[in-house]
Amino acid sequence: MKRSVVLILVLALLGAGVALAAGRQEPAPAPAAPDAARARTPIEMYQPGYAYPTQRVTLDYWHTLEGRPGYHELALELAKEYSVLHPNVTIEVRRIPNAQQRAIWSAAFESSTAPDVAWLEAGVGLAARGLLEMPAWAARMIDELYIPYAQSMSKVGGKYFGWTAAELDVGQMLYYSKDLFREAGLNPNRAPETTTDFLEAAKKVTQYDAAGNIKVAGVGLRYSGGHQGIGDKFSKYAMPFMDTTQKFFYDKDWRDVVFDHPEWIEAAGTVKDLIFKHKVSNTTLPIPDQAVAQGLAAMTFRETFYWGFLKANAPGREYGIGPFPNGRYKTGAVPWIGLMSVTRDTKNADLAWDFCMFLTTPENELRMTKNNGGMSRIKAHQNDPYFRELPYYDVVQTMWNDRPIVQNPYLDPNALVAELEAKLGEYAIQLMTDAGADPAQLMREMAQYGRQRLAETRR
Repeated sequence: MKRSVVLILVLALLGAGVALAAGRQEPAPAPAAPDAARARTPIEMYQPGYAYPTQRVTLDYWHTLEGRPGYHELALELAKEYSVLHPNVTIEVRRIPNAQQRAIWSAAFESSTAPDVAWLEAGVGLAARGLLEMPAWAARMIDELYIPYAQSMSKVGGKYFGWTAAELDVGQMLYYSKDLFREAGLNPNRAPETTTDFLEAAKKVTQYDAAGNIKVAGVGLRYSGGHQGIGDKFSKYAMPFMDTTQKFFYDKDWRDVVFDHPEWIEAAGTVKDLIFKHKVSNTTLPIPDQAVAQGLAAMTFRETFYWGFLKANAPGREYGIGPFPNGRYKTGAVPWIGLMSVTRDTKNADLAWDFCMFLTTPENELRMTKNNGGMSRIKAHQNDPYFRELPYYDVVQTMWNDRPIVQNPYLDPNALVAELEAKLGEYAIQLMTDAGADPAQLMREMAQYGRQRLAETRR
């Protein structure tokens, strides 16, 4: 009974909150006669002989990219362009609030009301067994168009369930204020290269008022918003403390979690110390995105899209970007992985895959990448001057080519990474708000939770 009530409430949220964010096209005109001269969509190119239907069809496309300015509008444009090629198909685009996405997707999959095409975290859909494996023609398109790195980021357990729709980047990079570095006597053209350098820079840049309160923090920490986002940012602080080629969230074989290993405990204590021991951060700052842009924090870690955010929201300030600092170990690229996929609830799988792959044709993928940030997945774009001139181009090359390939938790075959991040976010908040919190105890509890969930998923 309780489960039914929760599901009803979440479905009500789905209908209300998501509908507010909906973008609906004008009704499609009646099917036009086939035009041999018009551009073909992917299924027509990669599956010769496919007979495109002429009846009216409506496809739903939901995405969780509300945090990428301009993406929803671009999605509407792309949906409209697809309908120009196939006037009998209408695409309805909806954006899912990031903070509510896990509840919304879970309810949609449980009630068999998921959309035809979905941009979502890989683990959320796979945990619900809600995604269709890619048909052979679409997999062939990915293999032909994508660079090997992007191909690998699109596979879970060796199978394509869609294409990697998150920024193709390194995950977290170090953003720092050159202005604040100059004021503190630091070299504004040199990002901290090690965790020791990072802490020393944070201490020098932090400014206090007469009462000893932080006016400008050395580091902006993620402490509010969705628990999963907090856990994601918190987890990256663990990378320099362990050999991430062998383990990160899991051991090398993905069979056991490792949150209670000494490296994780040390990393958790390090984050706590930034606030309570070193006093270079606190939880009264705005969220890091805003704090750094407003000059209230000197450093934070973020993905490639953040450079565009800073250009738009802090045009009078100067920022630098560096690779994630090394500690005991070098840290390679750990990009977050979202998939553009087709769900099991679609009634029009062929058309849904056609639209899904239409979004990643070379022309459209370039538009999405320029909007969202990151590097192109497409082989033909790798020497495009646009990418070579990006301020993070060298950082990406360093993280991809000079650092080791690490275990990426977002390729979790257990499909638990989103849940583990959310739980980790709860413990991260305790560490950042409670001076008495015990990092070792919290990480042991985290490991116990992870093992319990692993056991439940394997029954």
